[in-house]
Amino acid sequence: MELLPGAADAVRILNREGVPVVVVTNQSGIGRGRFGPADFAAVQAELTRRLAEAGAELRAVLHCPHDPERETCDCRKPRPGLFRRAARQHGFRLHRCLFVGDRPRDVEPGVALGGTGVLVAPGKGAYDGPVPDGVRCRADIASAVRAALDEEETLRRPYRVTVLVSGSGTNLQALLDAFPGEDPQAPRIVRVVASRPGIGALDRAERAGVPTGVLDPDLRGGAFAEALLDELERARTDLVVLAGFLKLVPAEVVRACRGRIVNIHPALLPAFGGTGMYGRRVHEAVLRAGARVTGVTVHLVDEEYDHGAVLAQWPVPVREGDDPERLAARVLEVEHRLLPRVVAALADGTVEIGADGRPAWRRPLFAGERFRIEPGPPDR
Repeated sequence: MELLPGAADAVRILNREGVPVVVVTNQSGIGRGRFGPADFAAVQAELTRRLAEAGAELRAVLHCPHDPERETCDCRKPRPGLFRRAARQHGFRLHRCLFVGDRPRDVEPGVALGGTGVLVAPGKGAYDGPVPDGVRCRADIASAVRAALDEEETLRRPYRVTVLVSGSGTNLQALLDAFPGEDPQAPRIVRVVASRPGIGALDRAERAGVPTGVLDPDLRGGAFAEALLDELERARTDLVVLAGFLKLVPAEVVRACRGRIVNIHPALLPAFGGTGMYGRRVHEAVLRAGARVTGVTVHLVDEEYDHGAVLAQWPVPVREGDDPERLAARVLEVEHRLLPRVVAALADGTVEIGADGRPAWRRPLFAGERFRIEPGPPDR
């Protein structure tokens, strides 16, 4: 085994910058019977050892073992299967990834998925196919990585938000009003995905000129997860917002987007949350319990209903004579103001999600002694 010039340096530089590195490789020799999985594993062990000597490490190595003359698969490059698998296993956003290789088929899937492709000069100095449009060429891997890091600011894209909906879409409208797409530094609503056809939220998206998708209501299990992941990848999503989405987000989607899915709930979680607690049912439960304060919670989504870490909460008083409709109207007004502020805070880094999955605010969203939401920017 021989490391290409600059390969270890490139991986070490990316490690230092906090950028995970994954190798995606075609290994049809396994399927053709020329060597076995144990031989491939031995080569990878040696690669790991040599990189470690240079102070570098890989996050993962994904390989396609199939013989293309006998098997059809979605994982052999230039097909995108392994890239999507890497994204879902490690929480990558493919449209923000750099795809580096010495063959066009190494970078074509990344470009098709919205990422940035760089070809490095192979040993013979010529590529085995035409250079895809938009792909840069560099002398070696290290120079490709350094150039990409230098150009990072120019490669930045707007913070892309996909909203999942199941109903009339008033919280979606609050986001559309807050982020109309005119400010390049502000979040942008790039897609609205509905759990069923014919709902008011789709009409709101159409009026705002936002592309939409509708999930097949009959899909279950893995098929539903795959369809939802396809929608999020198509939109090159940075943040997923559940705005009245009445389906449980599949575990596969949570794993692929962990720390990048938020939900808004019309109560102060963990009170009045969980399976079946949505809409009017929440407000009826609050009134039955005799609670004097309810409110709004924006939280990260995990594998359970209304269970993830809290990002922000705001209280709403329960008044004498309240019925579910009056209480809901007051809570909804707060929802419309709080949700856009949390989305903006995630986009500009005011709140960050740590490695432990917990949010950390660089500065408070509001002054703790003033539980009021007023029009205009929040107090700092």
